[in-house]
Amino acid sequence: MLEQLKERYRQYDEEATLVRKKASPADGLFGFGNDPKNHPCHELFYEDIGKWTKAFLETRPDAADALTAARFLIEAPKTCGSRESYWMMYAAQGWCRELVNRLDADGCAELRTLFDELYPKRDRMPVQQELYKALKKGTGRIGNSVPSIFGKLHEKKPVR
Repeated sequence: MLEQLKERYRQYDEEATLVRKKASPADGLFGFGNDPKNHPCHELFYEDIGKWTKAFLETRPDAADALTAARFLIEAPKTCGSRESYWMMYAAQGWCRELVNRLDADGCAELRTLFDELYPKRDRMPVQQELYKALKKGTGRIGNSVPSIFGKLHEKKPVR
């Protein structure tokens, strides 16, 4: 499945580059014309990565496979993205949060280290800050996490 993910990223980068090449220099200027930034390919890519993530999780991946997929999503903007596709690949990192519950403690720590190397804290966008927090909280339990004592304290009780 990881090869499918890589292919989707490659195709999106090609399409985003082609959209930019076909645009006239004035497109999007002052809100007029067909701004390449608003092309449907960007939203379709984001949704496609969400569908891929859901399908991947339905295969019940082990921690190693989840780590490989999460690593790819984190590295992709730097390794696969061009100027035209970088920001949407960056946004698609939000889907990585879905994989965190499948990671073990070592995987979370490895990804935090990678994240610190690639994206200094001062440069992180909100989606990356949320992902980093999820990795930091990564309890290292595969599958659904076991509720903590704090989770029990904040659990909503049925009203009688």
